[in-house]
Amino acid sequence: MKFYFKPGILVCVIGFSISAFAGSVTKFDYDTNLTGVPDTTLQATFNYNTNTDTFTKETLTFVGGIFDGVSVTITKPQQGDTFVFDKKVDGDTINYTIVFNPLTGTYDAYGNITKGRTEGSFQYNTTPEGGTQLSYLGASGLALFAGILLAGKQRRQPAEN
Repeated sequence: MKFYFKPGILVCVIGFSISAFAGSVTKFDYDTNLTGVPDTTLQATFNYNTNTDTFTKETLTFVGGIFDGVSVTITKPQQGDTFVFDKKVDGDTINYTIVFNPLTGTYDAYGNITKGRTEGSFQYNTTPEGGTQLSYLGASGLALFAGILLAGKQRRQPAEN
């Protein structure tokens, strides 16, 4: 039984660590009000692939006010932790930036939309969720506990003179 103890702990630590760091495509969505334009909101979504650090699809839809019905979907992938979009869409100029932190799963999105002399700006910030950090803490705790057990087993062996 003692022979299987160390490899068993090692397999458990590796298994928990892999699940804590496993990457995938995650869809994020948020709604926020525009400043400078009354009664107008932005409904936005974006997909981020943590395996390749790539933004894969972003959608912006403006609801209400002078920008009601303006919508754009960007499907051209952008690699990295920052997404930037700056284009004219049906006569409206849209500037949009997302800064994503893959370690915490948080992001900041901000930008503006302009039609003639009317400009609306938006900003959305997230905060880390407790569950995300807990998985890393659990995996670290298991690794620390396994190290303590292995070190204790090695020290209990009789010294040879």
